[in-house]
Amino acid sequence: MEAPLEDPPSSDGQFETRARAAQGSLFPSDDFILPESVGSMRKAVSAIHAMPIKAEQSHTLTTRRLMDACILVAQLDYRKRGREQIELMRTNRASPLFETRVTEFAKLAGMAGKNYERVRDGLDALYEMTLQWNVVGEDANVEWEMKSHFLASLGYGTGEKRGLIRFSIDPAILEIVLEPSHWATLSLQAMKGLSTPASYALYQNAWRYINTRAKVTAALPTETWIKLIVGPSRYIKEDSATGRSTVQYGDFKRRVLLEAMELVNQVEALDHTLELKEYFSGNRVAKLQFKFIPKQQRRLDMPVSWPPEVLDVLAGLGFDAREIADMSQSRSYEEVAESLVRLKASDERMKAAGRPITSRKAYFIGILSNVAAGASVAEISDEDLEKEVREQEAVAAAKEREAKVKEAFARHQTQVANASIFALPPGERAALFAEFEASPKGAKSQILWGRGWTPNNVGALSIFRAWLQEARPDHFEKLLPNPEDRTIDAWSAWRLDQLASENEFAPNHAR
Repeated sequence: MEAPLEDPPSSDGQFETRARAAQGSLFPSDDFILPESVGSMRKAVSAIHAMPIKAEQSHTLTTRRLMDACILVAQLDYRKRGREQIELMRTNRASPLFETRVTEFAKLAGMAGKNYERVRDGLDALYEMTLQWNVVGEDANVEWEMKSHFLASLGYGTGEKRGLIRFSIDPAILEIVLEPSHWATLSLQAMKGLSTPASYALYQNAWRYINTRAKVTAALPTETWIKLIVGPSRYIKEDSATGRSTVQYGDFKRRVLLEAMELVNQVEALDHTLELKEYFSGNRVAKLQFKFIPKQQRRLDMPVSWPPEVLDVLAGLGFDAREIADMSQSRSYEEVAESLVRLKASDERMKAAGRPITSRKAYFIGILSNVAAGASVAEISDEDLEKEVREQEAVAAAKEREAKVKEAFARHQTQVANASIFALPPGERAALFAEFEASPKGAKSQILWGRGWTPNNVGALSIFRAWLQEARPDHFEKLLPNPEDRTIDAWSAWRLDQLASENEFAPNHAR
């Protein structure tokens, strides 16, 4: 693949070319700057989503595959480039021109057979498509809604150039797609098992979160997930007069989502399944989130194509089988092998300088992230990596402390609420249980509360409390009578006072 930097291409007699005028920067320059190996990210961005605007231009399975193939071509090409060419693209707004054979392009798209007219038709549709590009912050709220085409130009070889494809991506979009963390590292083996546009889109948008510590996707509004999975559709009805939209979630879930999840969960190349989490606002499902559940019996516990000695080295660094399997789905073997070589060289340099690496596992993760983003050997500084590792470990320790505090507060809140439930007058308690049992949520959990309402039936009580908080918030507040029972900040202050009092009155020998 060759991609010389040049102005937007025009017909040269050997290519049928379509091109549109250059557009301005998609996102304001003070908000969006490329990450370190390709720039740096000033704002904390969780993901960037692209969705067709017009219903008649909705994605098909083919256009989704071809869009990902274009992104892969761009990322692979820029891994061979120096930083100065990336800076040239950004500062001069020069549109790179990518050229590849249709056979190779179809393989990248995971498209079997030799029906290259389908490739051409799909690329034509992608060229015409207007997309809405949403920058989603770490709080899962959309911070920017911008509109742009994906392809700036598109050409097909003629005569001696027959069988070649040329395309360019506008610099405003290229700045986004060059950052790998915004796009799932898609497995061609997994893509082949996804036979519907919805299942492919679900995999495409969910699997970018596979490496998160909590193993969950962002909790996005239901409307956003529907647009990501099926685009403009009858499941979202817009009222032009009020500007509001009505979401037909039940219909979407029954007709699209459940089937898409089933297809994704059946792909043997993936070692996790997706579990749907619904967040309610009253009686309405307001947000959706997907949790990654490890498969109990996996066909591929380890990446079987990786040499045993590489797996042994990773295990020696402290990676367990699960982490190695996850790594194999997010990083290529070439990136891992190159990172191990760089780790060895860095280890030797740091020891010679009298500053041994503090955490070889964390150091390797830092190198791997840089390699995956296309950084050269000269661009990876030992000192900067060591500083980054220390900072990451401090952040990880702070998150772990925060998680422990949240777990402790949740245990306290559960204990207080459960005790309050069984302290209610018997008649009032029985009436609330009966109302819950008659509700839709109660009907779904009958297998739990059918065992009896006792303090030991923690599963039934958990669902009951969630229902009570939504359906009877006034009754729920009575279960948590004190300030320290309601908010984590008040509980933390109360807990500190308790510890201080315990320490003050403890015998001297116990201090």
